[in-house]
Amino acid sequence: MLEQALEVGGGFQQPLNDLLWLREWAAQSGNEIVVYSPYAQTLEILKEFGVAGRLRKFGALDYVFLFLKYCGPFDLVQIALKLKSPFERTLIRDGIDVVHFTSTSKRHLLLYELPFIITIFDGCHRDAPEFPEVRTFGEFERRERLFGLASTKAAMVIVNASELTDDLCRRYAMERDRAVCIPFSPSAYVNQSAPDAAHDAAVLAKYRIEPGYLFYPAQFWPHKNHMTLLSALASLRARGITERLVLCGSDRGGRDKINAAIRHFGLSDQISIIGFVESAELGALYRGAAALVMPSYFGPTNLPPLEAWAVGTPVIYPEAFKAQAGDAAILFDYDDPRSLAEAIIRLRDEGTRERLRAAGERRLAQFAEETVAGRQQFARHLERLKHRLALMPR
Repeated sequence: MLEQALEVGGGFQQPLNDLLWLREWAAQSGNEIVVYSPYAQTLEILKEFGVAGRLRKFGALDYVFLFLKYCGPFDLVQIALKLKSPFERTLIRDGIDVVHFTSTSKRHLLLYELPFIITIFDGCHRDAPEFPEVRTFGEFERRERLFGLASTKAAMVIVNASELTDDLCRRYAMERDRAVCIPFSPSAYVNQSAPDAAHDAAVLAKYRIEPGYLFYPAQFWPHKNHMTLLSALASLRARGITERLVLCGSDRGGRDKINAAIRHFGLSDQISIIGFVESAELGALYRGAAALVMPSYFGPTNLPPLEAWAVGTPVIYPEAFKAQAGDAAILFDYDDPRSLAEAIIRLRDEGTRERLRAAGERRLAQFAEETVAGRQQFARHLERLKHRLALMPR
């Protein structure tokens, strides 16, 4: 299930990476992968990679099942009457044996008979519950129920960092041997994006930007912490240092506040907000940057640092996520604009860019080795699961 929309950014790109690997594994192991998505746009993107997906939207009755499942007592009715949702009935008709959710999907609650694999990217509603996007209107409670059931009922749980495995075991009593750690990888679009001076210049010209800017690709959520970055730039400007900044991403309700802050700090002449960009343009935007600056509060891992490392762009990153960055980033305190300002200044020190570029290459190589090991473990789990399912009546 590729359930996330393209506009989600990393939440779309990483599942796409997983799918492309699964396709190779299936071809080599004699298994079949059937890809579903509720978005027609996703199916068009999959065609670019030679993948034929199936459109599977979720109907009104599926949402009724979800609502009742969240209510709890419906479980007893479902067990007594052996009810299956339209979603699950469709998958059974299609001959599906196991459902692999490539994100933390609430639709695993629709499965009564089919076993499933779940992907959990983070536990940020527990790490930083003060942010409205993980707290208000029952979102915290919804995530608690979702994460608790997913991590204990799933046949396998895919995580991207060992710290997340520890968190899930501690918070929800997940069985540790159910977890498989597969680190994030640069998106296919960036990884396959070779330097092309004419193309890169055309992309930058499209957005009327010149090389040498600070780059932050992130949706406009409060937890993305654009405000600390703007405050840091304002403090640098007061010291006579003018840094240009390029922001891209879709608006998730925080854009107006950011626009107001830009006006308040008097930064309008040095900041370009270019909105949501095409995936094929990301490589050029990373290459044109002096550095990726990512002050996000949510971790423990994020995709943009790996994409920056993939094209040789330096990274400025919160020290809270040092486990991911290692020595391949300039670290700062994401609650302290002065700390971020000093990190930006350090970027200009002699030899820093070269050191970070080399460290980024080493970091990527290490994650690539861990990814191979994680996928091998995943494949072994799949074969064991296949053997067990063959013993069960259908």
